[in-house]
Amino acid sequence: MPKLTKVCKLCCDNVATFDFMSLTTKCNHKVCRACINQHINQYLNTKGTTKIECFEIGCKALMEYQDMKRVASRDLVERYEHLSFREAIRQIPDFRWCKNPRCGSGQEHFEKENSPIMICVACEKMTCYTHDVPWHEGRTCEQYEIEKGTIEGATRDAIERETKCCPKCGFRIYKYGERVFLTLSYP
Repeated sequence: MPKLTKVCKLCCDNVATFDFMSLTTKCNHKVCRACINQHINQYLNTKGTTKIECFEIGCKALMEYQDMKRVASRDLVERYEHLSFREAIRQIPDFRWCKNPRCGSGQEHFEKENSPIMICVACEKMTCYTHDVPWHEGRTCEQYEIEKGTIEGATRDAIERETKCCPKCGFRIYKYGERVFLTLSYP
């Protein structure tokens, strides 16, 4: 009589043999479904990439969309599709994300530097196309560029570029993985 269970080499649990699978059809390294989903989750949520390599040391086989649909849970497939879309949209040179932290929309800005104020079609907030920051109210791009050259301006530019306003308290924050940090504000 054939064995109905097998030990997974990653989690060391005794798992039903039908629950073993490979991450990709390009290789035949098999582990249990739970370990595969945990591996995919790590790439999507921790590394933030859709380029998911086989878990086997030295194997560089990459998972494809059909593999994802075959082995992953529904929520991981949705996360993969979302990240794939964002990765693809970043390839459009004139595309910018809205800088309103409550918006999440983006658009292509065909006027480029000729008309640097980009008004979001979803929330109508202004973004500077040239500097990819919230619109520098009261300053032209040239003035902003000069100010950015000073230490204070460089600090302000970095804060505007790398942080977002917290939707609850309004303080500028940045995320590192799952952790959220409060930044020092500037005048």
